[in-house]
Amino acid sequence: METIPLTILIVMFAVYLGIFLARTSPSILPKNFCSSDEDCEWKITNCCPENAGAKWECVNKKTFVPPECPGLIICPQVISPKPAKACVCKNGECVVR
Repeated sequence: METIPLTILIVMFAVYLGIFLARTSPSILPKNFCSSDEDCEWKITNCCPENAGAKWECVNKKTFVPPECPGLIICPQVISPKPAKACVCKNGECVVR
């Protein structure tokens, strides 16, 4: 009879520990993991500017690592403004809405 409360306590502790580790250990989380809309942002991922072919992606701004751009880069001469759609956090991932 005394093992039931102990078992429940162990299960609750394991669940709490799993949630804690998931929120604090970025190495086991997806690169784009987020906890709120403020974590997500549109970023250019191909080294080209807005006025010359920028490739925009909805990413986690806390974990985003800008690409290493070469000294000379050829970009398409196409205006690529920041997308008007929202970049938000949904189910723990930065997505376009």
